[in-house]
Amino acid sequence: MKKLIIVIIGLSLTFVGCAITYKAPKETERRVYATHSSSLADILNVSQRVLMIEGYRIEHVDKELGLISTAPRNIKMTPEYANCGTTMGINYLKDKRTDTDVSINILIDGNKIEVKANIEGEYKPGDVSQNITLTCISKGVIEREILSQIKAKLK
Repeated sequence: MKKLIIVIIGLSLTFVGCAITYKAPKETERRVYATHSSSLADILNVSQRVLMIEGYRIEHVDKELGLISTAPRNIKMTPEYANCGTTMGINYLKDKRTDTDVSINILIDGNKIEVKANIEGEYKPGDVSQNITLTCISKGVIEREILSQIKAKLK
C-alpha cells in the first residue's frame, strides 16, 4: 500500500512539474501579406475556395470590410509551423499529447491581402485536471502556403 501511495505521489509531482516548468514562446508573430491587383469580390471568392479546399469551415465573411474568418480546425502542428513553448527544454509540439487548433483570418485592405493563423494549443497528459493551455505563435508557414494558393488562383 505504501508503494502505491509513493508511486501516485511521484506521478503527481511529475505532472505538476511539467506545468511549473512551462516556458511560453517569446518571439512575435510574423505578418504575412502580399499585394494584388484583383477586385475585392474576386479575392474574397478565391480565398473562400482555398480555405474550404484546405478543410477550413468559413465562419464569417464581411464583403464590405474584406474579412474572412474560419472556425478552429484540429491540425497536428510541428515545430516548423509554430512555437507553443517548452518544458524542461523539450518542445511541446514534439509530444503526441499536445493538440492544436488552427483558425485563419484573411484581411483585404486596398491592394494588400494579409493572412493570419491563430493557433491554440493544449497539452493533455491524461487526466483532464492536468491539461495545460499553451500559448502558440505561428511561424508564418501556414499563412505563406494559403497566400501562395490564393495568388496562384488569382492569375
